[in-house]
Amino acid sequence: MTKQCPQTCRRCDPTSSTKVPPSNCTDLVNPATGISDCPRLRDLCTNSNYRVLMKEQCSLTCGFCSDNVTPKICEDQKNPKTGVSECPQNANLCQRKNYVDLMRIQCPKTCGYC
Repeated sequence: MTKQCPQTCRRCDPTSSTKVPPSNCTDLVNPATGISDCPRLRDLCTNSNYRVLMKEQCSLTCGFCSDNVTPKICEDQKNPKTGVSECPQNANLCQRKNYVDLMRIQCPKTCGYC
């Protein structure tokens, strides 16, 4: 818990910054499951009681990667040969540890990442 919630657990280095550089914009992973809880907790991104925590834990999901973030259109990638997305057929891969990063890029709508 102290790794995922250092500020809440009072384990932060007071000299460190909590601002997330755009090049390191990621969601933290739950060490127990190996996947991020951020897509499931997305509703907390705009909750003022959780904003600081969500910025630290779920900067990618919440869109906190830069001060000038413009909302992205949430759509799954399409197979260039068929023009159809294969994401619905592959939805079972959304939470599989080895596919999370790939599915976040290719199937954000189907997987609920946006």
